[in-house]
Amino acid sequence: MSRDTVTTAKRPQAIVAPFNTGKVDVTEIFGAFAELDALSEELVQSELGAWLGPVPNLDAMDNRERRAQGLPLRPLRLTAVSVATDADVLDLGPIAEEQLRLAGKSWDGQDLAPEDRLDGELEGSFAGTLERRVLADADAKRNTPLFDVLLFADDAGIVFEAGTTRQVALIAYRKVEMKDGRTRRAIEDAIGVPAVPSSVAPPAAASAPSMPALVVGEKSAEKNALRKAPAMKKVSAKKSALKKAPAAKKAAAPKAPKVKAASKKAPSAATKVKGSAEKASPKAPKSKAAGAKPKKKATSRAG
Repeated sequence: MSRDTVTTAKRPQAIVAPFNTGKVDVTEIFGAFAELDALSEELVQSELGAWLGPVPNLDAMDNRERRAQGLPLRPLRLTAVSVATDADVLDLGPIAEEQLRLAGKSWDGQDLAPEDRLDGELEGSFAGTLERRVLADADAKRNTPLFDVLLFADDAGIVFEAGTTRQVALIAYRKVEMKDGRTRRAIEDAIGVPAVPSSVAPPAAASAPSMPALVVGEKSAEKNALRKAPAMKKVSAKKSALKKAPAAKKAAAPKAPKVKAASKKAPSAATKVKGSAEKASPKAPKSKAAGAKPKKKATSRAG
C-alpha cells in the first residue's frame, strides 16, 4: 500500500513505516519529517504515541539528558559569586594581578605592572573603573566559578577561564566577542546587572543564624554609647554651673562697699553733731570776755 492510498487517519503510520526496515537514506528521513510537520499535532500524537513514547518534559531535563537525546542545551544563567573593585583586586593573589596586567596590555598594548595600572596619575590607568567579577552557573547545585571577568574603562573588559590567565573572550561596549553564542549571551546578561562588592555584600545564608546576635550586640553598644553621651554633657553642664557660681558671688560683692558707704555716712552724722557742738561752744568765749572785766578793775586800782 502506497502512502497516497492510505486514509488521512493512517497517514502518520505510513510515513514512518519505512523506518522499521532500516533501509532509508537521509533524504527520505527529512522528507518524512516534512510530511509529519504538515499534519496536525493531535493526529500525529494519537497515531504515533505508542511508537514515540510520551513527550519529554524539556524543562525538567538537565543538560546531560539533553545531550543524550540530541536536544539543545538549557540557556546558561550566570551569577556573580565574588566582586572586587579597584585596589581590592590586588589583594586577590598573583592570578588576579596577572589577569589585570594582561587586561591592560589588551587595552593599550602597554605592559604595566598591576600597581601602575591603578595609578590615577598615569595614562591608561584603570583607577576608578576596574571591576573583577567571578561568575558561576546560577542553576548548578554548587557555585563553582566558571569565568573571571575584568571590566574597565566603563564599557571594556576581558574574560578569563576561572582561576587562570587563559583568555576566552573580549568585551567592547559591553558586548562579548566569542563564538559560543550560549555563553556569550549568559556573560552579557551577567555583566549587565549591577553587582555589589564582596566586602560589603550581605553575609551568606550559612552564617545567618550567628549574625543577628552580633548585630544586636553592636546596636545595643551603639545605643549605650548614645545614652552615655548626654550624661557626659550633663556633667559638663554642672561643672559650667559651678564655674558660673563664683561669678555670681563676685557680682554680689560690690554690695559690700555700699554698706561701707553707709558706715561712712555715720561719721558725717557725727560731724554734724560736732558742728552743732561747735556752734554751741562760742558761748564760752563770751563768758571769758565777761571775766576780763576784773582786770580792768585791777588797772583802775593801780591808778
